[in-house]
Amino acid sequence: MKKKENNIQSWAGKSIRAEVLYSVAGIAQHILVSTEHGSILIDTGDGLLRDLISIELDFSQIKGIVFTHGHFDHVGGLHSLLGYLRMTGRKELLPIFAPEGCAEVYSIVDNFKKCYRGSIPFGLSCKEVKSHETFQIGEMTIKAYPMMHCGSTNGSGILDPIPAMGYRISYNGEVISVSGDTGMCPSLKELVEGADFAVLEATYQKNTRVSKEYLERVHLSEDLAEEIGKLAKDFILVHKGRR
Repeated sequence: MKKKENNIQSWAGKSIRAEVLYSVAGIAQHILVSTEHGSILIDTGDGLLRDLISIELDFSQIKGIVFTHGHFDHVGGLHSLLGYLRMTGRKELLPIFAPEGCAEVYSIVDNFKKCYRGSIPFGLSCKEVKSHETFQIGEMTIKAYPMMHCGSTNGSGILDPIPAMGYRISYNGEVISVSGDTGMCPSLKELVEGADFAVLEATYQKNTRVSKEYLERVHLSEDLAEEIGKLAKDFILVHKGRR
């Protein structure tokens, strides 16, 4: 069952649920996936700490963080979250996973460790995730799928591809797929097909006049994302309305 309340889009299955706490392209995105055993964060956009406090989350329930890629709107809240966990005395290890070569995430974590060496009460483990690798966070099983995502800036056009992953999260027979930012690539269908619920990026509006190259290398349009979403039992589109 999916619903929208206080600008939070959510879906709940029998034993796993997803909450898109915020998602606007070029600003921020963060998604909370939870079971009875705890939660994982998919990306940590700017304003994450505020959004987690607003839903009255028990921060001890955060069992790990998974990143789709390293662009600022997906990693901007990481330092604030780590600082808050340090201030409030977290004790439990915090595992962090990001695509192999995702320099932004690992530099933030490394600098945090350097700044507060000797006064971080919890362990921080960082793991580079390879394509089609499967890993565990608590009771959840997560499989990584390579996505095609290039940055783009005004004046520079499409930049080189960056390390980017979508994730298929399984628990107790249910599956949630999260694409992160991506163009239309072969593994996107593999990521979504048969999932109980999919969260798909759809930055470009329907029938937008954008080149095929942008749709294949940078972001999806709403109509392309809807086409992919129908491969899952249910889906929502995020990162909408900016372009």
